[in-house]
Amino acid sequence: MTPRYVEPQPGLKLEVAGREVAGRALDQTGDQGQPTRFLLGVPAVVLLLVLLVPIVWTVVWALHADIPLIGNFVTVVTDEDALAAARNSVLWVGIALIVVALGYGIAVVSRVVHGLWRVLLYLLILPFGVSALVSGALFRMIFDPAPERGMAGALFGGDVVWLGPGLIWLVLASSFAWTWVGFVVVLFRAGLDAQPRGEPVLLGRSGLPNPGPVTYIVLLTVLVAAIRVFDLVLIAAPGSMQDDVDVVGLHWWRMTSRSADTGAPAALAVLLFVIVGALSLATMRQRRAEQEIPAPAEPSGPATTTSANRRWLSWLVGIGLAVLWLVPVVILLATAFHDPRAAGSAGWWRLSGLGFESFAEVSASWLWPAVLGSVFLAVLATALVVAAAVPAAYLLTWGGMPRWLTRSLTLLLVILAVAPVQMYAGPLRDIFDALGIAGARTPLSLVHAAAGLPFATLVLRTAFQAAPPDPSGTRRPALDGTWLARYMRALIAVGVLEFVLVWNDFIVGFLISGPRSTPLNLLLWGEARQFGISTGTVAAGAVVASVIPVALLLATWPKVISGLAGGATE
Repeated sequence: MTPRYVEPQPGLKLEVAGREVAGRALDQTGDQGQPTRFLLGVPAVVLLLVLLVPIVWTVVWALHADIPLIGNFVTVVTDEDALAAARNSVLWVGIALIVVALGYGIAVVSRVVHGLWRVLLYLLILPFGVSALVSGALFRMIFDPAPERGMAGALFGGDVVWLGPGLIWLVLASSFAWTWVGFVVVLFRAGLDAQPRGEPVLLGRSGLPNPGPVTYIVLLTVLVAAIRVFDLVLIAAPGSMQDDVDVVGLHWWRMTSRSADTGAPAALAVLLFVIVGALSLATMRQRRAEQEIPAPAEPSGPATTTSANRRWLSWLVGIGLAVLWLVPVVILLATAFHDPRAAGSAGWWRLSGLGFESFAEVSASWLWPAVLGSVFLAVLATALVVAAAVPAAYLLTWGGMPRWLTRSLTLLLVILAVAPVQMYAGPLRDIFDALGIAGARTPLSLVHAAAGLPFATLVLRTAFQAAPPDPSGTRRPALDGTWLARYMRALIAVGVLEFVLVWNDFIVGFLISGPRSTPLNLLLWGEARQFGISTGTVAAGAVVASVIPVALLLATWPKVISGLAGGATE
């Protein structure tokens, strides 16, 4: 049967047009007689071994115990502290679902007044370029109970302990939402805008518009980010509250810090991996099970009134969000432009103490070497990811591999894309220490590249699947102008996201290379450990740490979102 080219729906996906993708969008190619095509996958295999070997090593540690296979797992599941951390991690899943629902609602409302939201979307996406460490530090400043420093303390006085039991979760959830809501909104908007005009597709029988396959990207990304939360909790919660808000990832670090035992931490890492993998599979199954029901025709009578009400709602929501999203930015900048003493004692809203002393203090010590180190790490890791992901994605799509092999490799990439750092951090840290390269930037960039490669390959594979077949019959992609534009947007998305994620990284460098690697966020965390007396320098360092990733993201985000959504919209 002659294969039929199907225009893909927007979004990273494992299925196209109702049939499973197996190696490419078409049947097996004519490249099967060219074994050299497998050389395209060599760079990706080499990088993936950087993850696979330590992951297997961690599993071996987890299974090696006095009671074979299960001893370490029994130790973990009977540890009250570990169970409390697990319960908190489940609570983070609930926070993530609220963020996704909120982002979806905003995306639907934003379609009513296009001119207003065209500007507001830039504001909403801005925090996504800020690291979790900076976001956590910023919201700790906002909710500082001291009236002379925190806005919450100044408004409500010292009677309300925002960073204390119970309310600390409001601070953490607010910081997480500020970072992720914009990402959710713009992706849902891309999915909604890609739906056929005049023929809306609904979510089941809810009557709500269906954003399509981008829902999978949103759910997977935000849920995994929530279950793997680490640096946000580490910096936003005071030391006295760390045990109350402990999560699985942080508990793993504390276990490895307090004991030389490798078995129990490895078992905890495996359990975390299983949880994240189950969430990933659940979101995939949910998307496959979606039923698309045509939208009923709207009554013609009240349409004008309904439209006017929606416009008012869109304006109100937009103005409210603009204020909420701008306030943290203003507080960060105002604090940074106070001298260290005034920032810690006089309040960011006062005009006394304005100046550049906080910037001067961090510049004279650690700032610029750390910036250069982060530039090196981010650029090298991004170059490695692009160099390995492009040929690997082509091989998976058009390489003519057997169907079972392509499906197996794709599943492996999906699993590795959500693998928590704790699954490979322990063995890699031991290897780095044994080789004397702990703190070296080049080995650390290899780890970053290996961690980013699976997701990048899946995104680029989706772009290759969008290419129509060559009409000459060679069963290779026809590289027309439309497809090339989509492919370039996907390539930009991969490059920008990898750069931003590596630049903003704290957990990989912290768990594997330690403070000697001196990336920017590690040194910022060290500065923030004396939060009360270093508010000004923390804010100044946070501003400098955020300028490059935020500027890059704002300059490219329409193409980044389009690339993630399959390139169909911009």
